[in-house]
Amino acid sequence: MSDLLKFWLSLSIVFAVIIGIIRFRKINPSYYPFIYRVSLSLVVEILRRVLILQNNFSAATLVTNLFALADFFLVAWLFHNWGLFKKDKKLYVGVLLGFFVAWCIATYTSPRHFFSPNLYFRILYSFALIFFSVTTLNSLIINTRGGMLKNAKFWICIGIIIFYTLFIIICATQLSVLKENVSKEFQRKFYDIMVFSNLFVNLLYAGAVLWIPRKKVFTAVY
Repeated sequence: MSDLLKFWLSLSIVFAVIIGIIRFRKINPSYYPFIYRVSLSLVVEILRRVLILQNNFSAATLVTNLFALADFFLVAWLFHNWGLFKKDKKLYVGVLLGFFVAWCIATYTSPRHFFSPNLYFRILYSFALIFFSVTTLNSLIINTRGGMLKNAKFWICIGIIIFYTLFIIICATQLSVLKENVSKEFQRKFYDIMVFSNLFVNLLYAGAVLWIPRKKVFTAVY
């Protein structure tokens, strides 16, 4: 699979972005972080492509490392809005600070700091987002009556679980402790699988944005 085709497939996130922009003023504000997240993903994909075409791989890596931190913050904000942290702001802020410290440690212990792939942090925050999603899904199954096919939370959580599970494997195969034991052919084929799974997840996200509930309208009582 050519790099150009991979890039065009990665731009499938644009469907969720367009739908999110069209519906932004009408949707429940608790979903705003998700719209911000898919929009940032699109910008990062384009920016990385431009930098790679300029052979500026260090800058592309820096962008990816910064996106990893922003990605965690935005998705954690989304789950906080959904009540994952029981509306406990101290717990929520503590989680954000903890992962910020983890990002700093992983960055500064890398060979080239900001310009080396922050693989350990990517694996760590991926596990965290999967945990958030599974916990939220369990709550949905217990508390939601009726089907969940039109439930935006359900599809967002499913998408996160699929994408970040494969993302963990991709990052793990690039770690120095495992890289020598994984063939280049396996990495290439698995990355191709990741590209198509990313396409599938992006389409799930687009569908999820369609099902985001409208914001509640409060009428004053006189």
